[in-house]
Amino acid sequence: MRILGVDIGGTNIDVVLYDGSFHKIGSFSTKEAFSSGINEFLSKIVETTEANAVGVGAAVWYKKGKPIHAPNLPSLPDISLDVPTTIENDANCFAVYAHSVFGFSNLIAITVGTGVGSGIIMNGELYRGDGLAGEIGHCYVGGKRKCSCGGVGHLEAYFSGRALEKYGDVRELVSSGKIYSLQEFDMFCIAVANAVKLLDPSAVVIGGRLGIALSIDRVANGIHRYLNHGFKPSIVTLEDELAVAKGACLVCLKTISES
Repeated sequence: MRILGVDIGGTNIDVVLYDGSFHKIGSFSTKEAFSSGINEFLSKIVETTEANAVGVGAAVWYKKGKPIHAPNLPSLPDISLDVPTTIENDANCFAVYAHSVFGFSNLIAITVGTGVGSGIIMNGELYRGDGLAGEIGHCYVGGKRKCSCGGVGHLEAYFSGRALEKYGDVRELVSSGKIYSLQEFDMFCIAVANAVKLLDPSAVVIGGRLGIALSIDRVANGIHRYLNHGFKPSIVTLEDELAVAKGACLVCLKTISES
């Protein structure tokens, strides 16, 4: 079985191939892939890699399995390929891969990149609710800043790669340590702490291109500052920019094995 794993993010599309182990195929511009046609783009990679199944993790809201909104993508992707294809929210794919790496039976996995997403593993299984469970990036944190989804005062409108560009180069903001003195960072820590108090997970796993650049000690201290006595989740980073694509492979593999 050769499974293509695809992470369709707001800025980049990362692609891996799984044949018992993972192999990076490449990273591509989301804007350019959508301009040429997402199905045409993916079909060429399927043909080149001789993949016989595809798992897609996309920055898309899925309600009962149906795509309803993609605030950080050029358009709502309608993916149709000539091989068996599974499609899942990107943060959910990240959560599945985080579970496979760390083994925590209960965890919250949070990606911080162009936007902010999260996935939930409960008792070893991905928890979707009716499909939208885990949208921490669109929880209300205050203020009147407009979010890319159309809402106001959402976490993603303050603490995300796109939102933090107001301060200039985001990479410099992180490397200099200035990011940790921002009110936006505090908002992020409060939002994660609230999620921990709601679900009481064993761990919080941080990922995404911006997330993995953050100091995990600073993140952990920031979150624990807002936790009550008794809440002591491990807070770790999954330093793998291909984690979503790899998780998409695992979701596809499980779907095939159960069919």
